[in-house]
Amino acid sequence: MSPSETVRESSGKGSEKQRTVAVGLVLVALGAAVELVDEVLLQGAFQPRVDPFPLSISNWDAQVFLAINGGLANLYLGWFFNIVTRLGSTLFMFVLSVLLYMGGRRREGMLMLASIVFGTLIVLPLKLAVPRPRPYVSIPSAIVFGREAGSSFPSGHTVRIFAFALVASKLRPRLSLPFYSLACLVAFSRIYTGQHYPLDILAGIVIGLLAGYLTVRYEDGILKAASELRLPVHSRAPEPLSARPNESSIA
Repeated sequence: MSPSETVRESSGKGSEKQRTVAVGLVLVALGAAVELVDEVLLQGAFQPRVDPFPLSISNWDAQVFLAINGGLANLYLGWFFNIVTRLGSTLFMFVLSVLLYMGGRRREGMLMLASIVFGTLIVLPLKLAVPRPRPYVSIPSAIVFGREAGSSFPSGHTVRIFAFALVASKLRPRLSLPFYSLACLVAFSRIYTGQHYPLDILAGIVIGLLAGYLTVRYEDGILKAASELRLPVHSRAPEPLSARPNESSIA
């Protein structure tokens, strides 16, 4: 390779890296905006007071909720699950996706972002259509770690973490058990921390798996759409040592 070709190749890689960084910064800003709209403005704009589900379902849900939230109450478990539950937040999942993308795992990062979008498109209309009060609103004895506003049904954290688990398991089948175990911990934490009823969690699991399935099912279309927007979508592979220019060739 001639010196001029080496310089052009280095320049091309530099511009691609700059574009990747720029895309990453835009996605971080987008993630923060979605978090603001989803969990602060939209959900915080109303606080449901009446459970729309039949009394028989509500009573069963409340009993199971209390068995977990109150029956398993423990100071150390409370600290643990209060940390674990944050792994399903919109902002955390966006940051994880962006870090994957900027770290060279572009395909993985792009698919994670797509799973968040699919999940959000399903969850937000449901939260508005089924305005269910949070457990701490209806159950005075509920133990709460931070009072989140908005409809309790379905659990958005559970949707995101199970969508992540399905997509990540398809990409890394050998790690399926750890991925789904983490998803179950996050889902359980939503009840333990007093934010959701069990029925909210079950609905979140179904929707999350659906969002993950849609992401995997339409992977080619997602990556093609990203390519048409001139976004790098192919994961970077380590460059062979034989292909790397040395000082003598540049000189």
